[in-house]
Amino acid sequence: MVDEHRQRLTRNMDILTHGLEQLAQDYARHITMAEEDPETFGAGHYVLYPHGRTDRRFAIEERYIDTDWSDPDRLPASWTWKAQTRQRHSDGSHPWVTTHQGVVPSNSVHQLLGYAQKWAATVRATKLREGFFTHTAPPQPGRHLRVEGPELP
Repeated sequence: MVDEHRQRLTRNMDILTHGLEQLAQDYARHITMAEEDPETFGAGHYVLYPHGRTDRRFAIEERYIDTDWSDPDRLPASWTWKAQTRQRHSDGSHPWVTTHQGVVPSNSVHQLLGYAQKWAATVRATKLREGFFTHTAPPQPGRHLRVEGPELP
């Protein structure tokens, strides 16, 4: 029974790891995945960031039963996730604010991957929309467009 439970937790952890790696590859033009240490400095064990932006992130943190981060044989029984943005405060600081969050048990790993995929798709859509409205540089001095055709009045 215990071995089956550990095998299931290991399988689900592998599904999450490979799923996030695939997501990072599928959205490689728009996001980056980092593995961080939430105990010391990171937002989660896995964190997705938009390329070229430091104001948003999607963080996943492992949760354990009867052990902690220091146990080399630990296996997550669940994960917490949070979508965060930086919000400017009147004092000039930009703290992280959680906009969405949840807890997903190990057996629902595909649901967690769905949340991460939805976040990545939102980042991609935002970046594409921003790119659509980005102005190009004005023409350089000395460059003129020559139009040939009938004389204009």
